[in-house]
Amino acid sequence: MKRLYEAAEALAGLKTQAEIARALNQSQQTVNNWEARGISKAGLLKAQSAIGCSATWLETGEPPMALALRLASEDGETIAPAVDNPFIEDARGIRVGDEPDTIPIRRVTLKLHAGVTGFETEPDLEDGGVLHLPRAIVDAHNLVPHQLLAIRVRGQSMEPMMFEDDVVVVNTADKKPVSREIYAVNFNGEALVKQLIKRGNDWCLHSINPDFGPVNVRSGQCSIVGKVVYQPGRMLTGRL
Repeated sequence: MKRLYEAAEALAGLKTQAEIARALNQSQQTVNNWEARGISKAGLLKAQSAIGCSATWLETGEPPMALALRLASEDGETIAPAVDNPFIEDARGIRVGDEPDTIPIRRVTLKLHAGVTGFETEPDLEDGGVLHLPRAIVDAHNLVPHQLLAIRVRGQSMEPMMFEDDVVVVNTADKKPVSREIYAVNFNGEALVKQLIKRGNDWCLHSINPDFGPVNVRSGQCSIVGKVVYQPGRMLTGRL
């Protein structure tokens, strides 16, 4: 557990048990149990996915602390690390054309189960496994980096606003439904990006593409993963 706290602070700025529990989508009691009995194998993998630290390092202390992420330019040449971080063997660099004042947001694939409100993630390693979010946007909207995930849009239901394989940033700390906002949701175990619209007493999953009709959330098992707050080039907060 000492190594978990060390990695959480060094790689994600997490300093308290409560912050670590939220980042790993675990109860604080679970993290407390890890302190008493040792972190579980599942906990090691959750920490690796959520914080970016090596599960091997957490378990054995074998370096490096962080997962190596090699970024390359368009011609395939490896870019030098942007920072000199002694904890990271291959520190995250800045790709050619990136704004230097950005914060890397983890690109992931959501692993969901029908009827379960929580979720797990798998790294999406395209583009180095991160989306670079301008720091000015994070600061202006009081976003917390470790609560943000970058996910791909699947399907054509949100065209022409979003196309398949577009990447959007989800704020997992904001699960309060607001009519006309865009959310990532777990609907019957499938990850969807949809607009939520309230009609009378019912909530509907609304598609921008008119070829896809609205779906009443009561027709299946639905839970909110988080609000979609950013699509590269524009913020998506505020009612549409």
